[in-house]
Amino acid sequence: MSRDALSTSASAATLTSLPDRPSERTPLVGSDSKRSRGVSWENDSQDDGDASDRGREVEVYVPGDSSFSQTVLNCLGDLIGQGILACPLAFAYSGWVFGPVMLIGFGGITLYTLKLLLRVIEKDRRLRSYTDVIGYCLGSKGQAIVSVLFALDCMIWLIALLIVFADSFHVLVPSISSTQWKLLSLILTIPLSYLPLRYISLASFLGVTGTWSLVGILVFSGATTPHGPGSLRDPAHTDILPAHGVIKLGTAIGLFISGFGGHSLVPTLIHDMKNPKRADHMCHLAYAICLVVYVLVAVVGYLMYGANVSDQVTKDLVKAPGFSPLLNQFAVLATAVNAVTKLPLGFRPLADMSFTMLGLHPTILIPRVAPTPRYTEPSTPTVEGSEDSPFMNSDGLNSGISLHAPLPIIDDHGQHNHRERLKLIARTLIQFALPVLPVIAAIVLPSFESLLSFLGSGFAVVISILLPIAAKASVYGWRKHEVAVFAFSAIAGTIGVICTFAPDKSM
Repeated sequence: MSRDALSTSASAATLTSLPDRPSERTPLVGSDSKRSRGVSWENDSQDDGDASDRGREVEVYVPGDSSFSQTVLNCLGDLIGQGILACPLAFAYSGWVFGPVMLIGFGGITLYTLKLLLRVIEKDRRLRSYTDVIGYCLGSKGQAIVSVLFALDCMIWLIALLIVFADSFHVLVPSISSTQWKLLSLILTIPLSYLPLRYISLASFLGVTGTWSLVGILVFSGATTPHGPGSLRDPAHTDILPAHGVIKLGTAIGLFISGFGGHSLVPTLIHDMKNPKRADHMCHLAYAICLVVYVLVAVVGYLMYGANVSDQVTKDLVKAPGFSPLLNQFAVLATAVNAVTKLPLGFRPLADMSFTMLGLHPTILIPRVAPTPRYTEPSTPTVEGSEDSPFMNSDGLNSGISLHAPLPIIDDHGQHNHRERLKLIARTLIQFALPVLPVIAAIVLPSFESLLSFLGSGFAVVISILLPIAAKASVYGWRKHEVAVFAFSAIAGTIGVICTFAPDKSM
């Protein structure tokens, strides 16, 4: 890449990419390390004495550490959440005609909108979180609004996980109350919140294993139990059409969508991939597995327990122990483990959003005269001003949008190192405080069914369907089918929210 191709003005709050991964103790960049790091700057022949002593801080983008399989596991851990427990109830509310159509339909819509986000991320690999993607497309005001919605969505999801964790362990150990189990969860969640995503994939593997254990036990218990309730050989009463009224049918909308509301984490997972070009394949595989699991649990659970199935099918397994009470108790334990392994995945995007808003991400120091690439790929150099240029030109899509808090101009290497140490302390304190907030909220918020339905109809529709479509449209323009999907989803979400909080659900 020539020096002329790198001639551009640089702002003080943009990102750069280097082939080596920086750490908290990354050496400061001086004149001797320019070409060894794959970045060249103009005025190399000039006296660098002033530039080496007076520089500016920039954030660095490099490919992440997570492999394809690790990313798939984390994505499954995000997608196959506590919505799986309410799938039989959603079928009970919607019947055999509408249930499968709604489950597969909303799954297809959310996969499509997730791929819309991928198209935006391909425009700028700096985008590390969902709020960055939306801010890139809709501007700083849109990003501010989305940040609030995003934080509430993640918080409600975490609360639902804590409720399932506490209720499951309370069933197994009744001597300890559900509130006490929520407090005890901090022993696990606080340490897990500090783990890198490639290690959290191990916890996700345990969660996915727990999910398949639940599915296996549910099918085995139903097949080996000779008489109902809880038997596939003697199925419970089910309905072809919705038999619980319009309000319950509307509530089912949120229950179905809540199982596919993983969009808030996926940009973070892709940012951490070693090969983000395989993101499409990763999403297809994760959604295919997720849909198979949801359909299987919904059909089997509905056949076993019928119209009276609980909001968490594991409760019915314990009430009707069937062939092996011990095996069914293990299914409840697997559900609790599955819930607690997902908590770190919920804390991570909240932490990243907090770090971005407060300007706490790690930085390096470069000479003030150096231009700042958006991102570079040393093996495929580009020319400034071209479509794939690593620089943000004055007419670029992201012109005028600041994704991060302003970074100061620093005149001293020691001052930069001191700031990095303070930011590390601040990040540590934030990661410690985040697990405490949903625990407090989980003690006072409503039932699992209402919480999950509101999460799906309210936040999941907005964050996983409406905003991705609007974001993509701001970059590539609207298409007729996107307008139709946007309108349909907005109406469905509104109906779901109204039905969730309707005072009379027996209509």
